[in-house]
Amino acid sequence: MAISARARAKLPASKVVYGKRSAVGGKGRNAYPIDTPKRARNALARAAQRNTGGSYRTVERAVNRRYPQIATKHHAPTRSRARGHASRH
Repeated sequence: MAISARARAKLPASKVVYGKRSAVGGKGRNAYPIDTPKRARNALARAAQRNTGGSYRTVERAVNRRYPQIATKHHAPTRSRARGHASRH
């Protein structure tokens, strides 16, 4: 489901890549919402379409911080370990 302008405006800075003070997406508008895994994947896809490496890297870092299980161009998802098992070294 698409996010409404009102809901996007109410998102905290931790749930968007570029906040209201950024020129990306228009001044005063939260750009690339990553409040859900589905929107995080969409943000990655949209950043890749822009053909600017800097924008993609910024979005990728934000998505990796919030959702480490999502694979990106430069990040393989971390494998979860079952608790209680000793690591093999």
